[in-house]
Amino acid sequence: MKTTNVRSRWSLRCTLFAATFAVSLAVLPTGARAQQPGVPDVSSRLTELTQRLSVKPVDGGAVEESRALGVELLGAARFEEAARLFAAFRLAAPDDPAGFYGGALALFNLRRLDDAQTLARAALEKGLAAARLRQPTTVNSTTAATKTFGSAPDSLVLLGVVLAVKGDDAGALAAVSRAVSLAPDNFDAQFALGRARYGANDPAGAARAFAAASALKPRDEQTRFFLASALESAGDDAGALAAYRELVTLAPGLAEGHLGVGVLLAKRAGDDLSEGIRELEKALAIKEGLYEGQVALGRALIRKGRIAEAVKPLQRAAGLAPNNPEPHYQLAIAYRRLGNKDSADAESALVKKINVARRSSPVARSDESAPVKKP
Repeated sequence: MKTTNVRSRWSLRCTLFAATFAVSLAVLPTGARAQQPGVPDVSSRLTELTQRLSVKPVDGGAVEESRALGVELLGAARFEEAARLFAAFRLAAPDDPAGFYGGALALFNLRRLDDAQTLARAALEKGLAAARLRQPTTVNSTTAATKTFGSAPDSLVLLGVVLAVKGDDAGALAAVSRAVSLAPDNFDAQFALGRARYGANDPAGAARAFAAASALKPRDEQTRFFLASALESAGDDAGALAAYRELVTLAPGLAEGHLGVGVLLAKRAGDDLSEGIRELEKALAIKEGLYEGQVALGRALIRKGRIAEAVKPLQRAAGLAPNNPEPHYQLAIAYRRLGNKDSADAESALVKKINVARRSSPVARSDESAPVKKP
């Protein structure tokens, strides 16, 4: 797929994550992430636990219950309550990284970025200290995942997300790179590293990280798609095509997989071009509003000599991205080959008008369709 018109900076993607409250889930431990039922009214329970946490000596049972409730509140996007609970948790258990990590997650989603960064760094320090004291364990359960909530790698991933949203891409890359060095088998760390490297204009490095993440979660559709996108951006069309085909096999109802296969094959000739057209048609049957699919299908049909059929998808592409000259340029070619000089001239005039407007604009505009989802 074309990537030149897509804003792929990691910080923009993280901003999108924050808007949908998905960051809190993205960096929850896998076992803890599985327990995401709706949390009922917990005001009385929250008050009780806060009071128990304030009593000295500290009630170990209250600490464990608070940790579990805090994870539930984060998963249910109840960030104000989670922030209050983890604040009390930190006072009761100042050496436990969970209170700092959970608080950082809550405050990040409340858009309190500076406070979230401070707590994420504190969680990292506490997590590193705890790791030095903790004996290795082979237990793999929801309870174990919740108890290790706030590990150093998780804190580094969160710190990387916060820094990316604040525009510090270099700091974000350093944080998630360190997370991977500490825990190469941590899916979230590898996934975040892929995004950071992509945002740093290193698609080949991003592909390596996404490949590692995909190996850890072979059935994760988003990771597979990001892997294919990174390989394509790196110029590895063969690897990208293989990854897109794997995505189609994994998720045949996902338009982006068919789109990726179709766009890459449509660059070729013969049977590959024919298959590319079929894949593009499948993608558009699933999601008609894919600008890239419509314009790629139009171009491919022109190359195949099916000129009259190319007009409709190109008109749809023009409607999806009215300020992009490409569909009008392709329409001019189609109309001219169909012998419709007036329509061809009208489309050529539109191309000139759009290009003049774009040159006079203080900010060069990319196509205004919904952007292709990149890392």
